[in-house]
Amino acid sequence: TGSPSEVRIKQKSIKRWSTRIFTAILLVSLGATAGWDYYWTNRSAFKQADQNAGICTETVRQMLEEWELDELRKSPETELYREARKDLRLVCQRYRLDYLYVYSIDPQTNLRHYVLCVASDDDDDVMVQDERFLGAVSDDPLDKAEQAIMRGDLKLQRDNLVNRYGSEVIWLLPYQAKDGSLLAIIGADYSVQMEEQEILDSFLLGTVPIFLALGLGFLLQLFLLRRRITDPILAISESMHRFAMNSRVKPEPLGIHSEDEIGKIAASYEKMTDEISTYIANIEDLTRDKVQNDVQLDIARRIQYGLVPEKTDLSGSGFSVSAFTRPARAVGGDFYDCFMRDEKTVCIVMGDVSGKGISAAIFMAVAKTMIRDKLKACLSPAHALNEVNDELCRQNPEGLFATVFAASLDTGSGRLTYANAGHTHPVILGPDPYLLVPDSGIALGLFEDAGLENFELNFKPGEGILLYTDGITEAVNPEKVFFGEERLLKVLSDQEKDRSGSEREVHAVINQVSDALVSFRRGEEPFDDAALLALLQKDSPADFSPIPVANSSFEEVRKAVFVYTGDTPAARQILLACDEALANIVNYSNADSLEFACRKEGEELIVVFSDNGIPFDPTAEDPLEKEFDFLDSGGMGLSMIRQIVSSFSYERKDGRNELTLRFSDAFV
Repeated sequence: TGSPSEVRIKQKSIKRWSTRIFTAILLVSLGATAGWDYYWTNRSAFKQADQNAGICTETVRQMLEEWELDELRKSPETELYREARKDLRLVCQRYRLDYLYVYSIDPQTNLRHYVLCVASDDDDDVMVQDERFLGAVSDDPLDKAEQAIMRGDLKLQRDNLVNRYGSEVIWLLPYQAKDGSLLAIIGADYSVQMEEQEILDSFLLGTVPIFLALGLGFLLQLFLLRRRITDPILAISESMHRFAMNSRVKPEPLGIHSEDEIGKIAASYEKMTDEISTYIANIEDLTRDKVQNDVQLDIARRIQYGLVPEKTDLSGSGFSVSAFTRPARAVGGDFYDCFMRDEKTVCIVMGDVSGKGISAAIFMAVAKTMIRDKLKACLSPAHALNEVNDELCRQNPEGLFATVFAASLDTGSGRLTYANAGHTHPVILGPDPYLLVPDSGIALGLFEDAGLENFELNFKPGEGILLYTDGITEAVNPEKVFFGEERLLKVLSDQEKDRSGSEREVHAVINQVSDALVSFRRGEEPFDDAALLALLQKDSPADFSPIPVANSSFEEVRKAVFVYTGDTPAARQILLACDEALANIVNYSNADSLEFACRKEGEELIVVFSDNGIPFDPTAEDPLEKEFDFLDSGGMGLSMIRQIVSSFSYERKDGRNELTLRFSDAFV
């Protein structure tokens, strides 16, 4: 059974939830009611104040007509003035105003001249009697309401002021003569703070009873909720907890007999516990078997990733390889391999075993290991696959088979030797990618004496091959359309266009195809294993040898060229171009360091000179535009080089001039 602390936590959580819901409803209701009541109370109060001020100032205006303003201005000691001030104060107190006054404004000087001024409060009245007596003058700037009256606006004016008396609302009413001229201004001041306090007091008296009534209703609702809902749910929850701790023991009856939804839940729960106890033992057995299978699959997956990593990168002098695989299940039958057989040979393999799961993974491991061993033994791709096929046929009780494409690349010459045992057609990467469609042969493991043959092709720098399994081309989107070979070629062609002349990167090839595949599937789960491998031939870095900055260094150049060409008439033309290039460097570059490299790529011979002389780009010079005297000092040599080489290029790199001469197969 659950501990008392666990039971208390559950009980608190139910009460907390219900209390928060009811409290939120209560606060929202009270807030809305209080806000609306306060708004209308405030609005009504100020509206009533405007009406009182209007009546008050109008009353004063009528009183002034009876008193005659000129008589009041004679002296504050007259009986008329004292009676007028007394009556004015009664009006001020009756309408709950702070101050009531009469004054005129000199239009020339904008000075106020007070006639009468009273206050409701006795102390304030004494103060204003001293400050705003008959004839008192104020030079304070005119307020907006006063300015409006002086401009001829003769209706009742209202304005808000903050002065030494506090925050006030004032009303001003013009007092006119019969001819329409302005005789005086009747003013009334009203304290905003006092009115707001009265509004707040009225608001609190109106809302407190509502708060008390809603609060009592809230407590009553919580009591009923606990008795009819919370306590029964808590009893069911505690019973469930005990049953979960020991599901083989049938729980005690809950004793809930209400006819509402809670009673139905309790009855269904008691019926369910009778049935669950019967299945628990079987479920535990099934779970134990599943866990064991999952552990075995996880071990198999890790073993497979040890044999065929999810991602692999391999690069060296003159080549780069990138590959990845993604099983459709925990383990699969697709595999690839790439490794250096020696310093100048890289081997690549792509295979796809029939079937899926553990059996395909085991067969894949055997086939991959055998193919790798054969290729490392310096067998050609076809010879290696034929021997592996014969061995698989002799020990293949399940009748599985594998399609395989194997190849070896001579990184120095760019020559690729390959054999295909029923595998999907690879893509040749270059300016215009295309499918390589050789004699595919038969898959490994079906029949002995497969008779697979070797084929060859040559790669130039920047060219290569893309291997893949049918999980790539046979991937489908939600409309059940295959990705296909045409779409694969289009993806690679688009990538070739987007490169804009930059060097192709093997990772970019893999990522481009992988991203296009994910975008094409649009969330559709793969049903087959998938693998990709891309190999690119790259420029081999020049193996420079230092030579003296002298014409005598030509002998070293001649020996290096003869290694690749022999002493032939064509070789002499190559040496003629090299001699002119060397002479230019010795005579005009001011260099004190010179290096030389010679290598063969495919059917081309490449000669490179590197010096630390002054920058000079011979490929940009046009001998035909030079004066004759200058042609005799080197221009004719550059013209001769252009006529002999198939192409030549210049680069300023790391403070050195690097001149590369390429000679086509016509000279080699």
